[in-house]
Amino acid sequence: MSKLYLLKTIVAILVLTLIIFSNNSYAQSHPNIEFENFWIVLPPSVARSTAGYGVIKNTGNAADRLIGIKSNAGAVMLHKTNISGGRAKMIHMENMLINANSELTLEPMSFHLMFMDLCPIIFIEGGRATITFEFENSGLIEVEVPIKPSW
Repeated sequence: MSKLYLLKTIVAILVLTLIIFSNNSYAQSHPNIEFENFWIVLPPSVARSTAGYGVIKNTGNAADRLIGIKSNAGAVMLHKTNISGGRAKMIHMENMLINANSELTLEPMSFHLMFMDLCPIIFIEGGRATITFEFENSGLIEVEVPIKPSW
């Protein structure tokens, strides 16, 4: 075996080792966004808005920021309900940071999705809406969400 062949083999092993370790640390330093228990409240036929709830989990090892939401069911925004002096006020959240290994719970009287300009062919009992969440690092994630009565 020549010295040149041995040197090339050692260099190839070192390069492969670097690739494996860099890919492993790359995977470990990214967010991993998951959605659980999402649903949208079926509004009365005269309503012009409704809410959606669920849990957005980041099971990855890096934070990610929710920067946009769209839906085929109507206009949708992330809101937070603040109660002050016995009055509830909804605040539009332009974006929301979801830290690594944490979750954002959307529930009544807290963070929630607010749907407006409702699409009548989607907002029926048993209907399903498509919500597209846009994250700074994870990109676009599409979720199919059932529409059901609040009771």
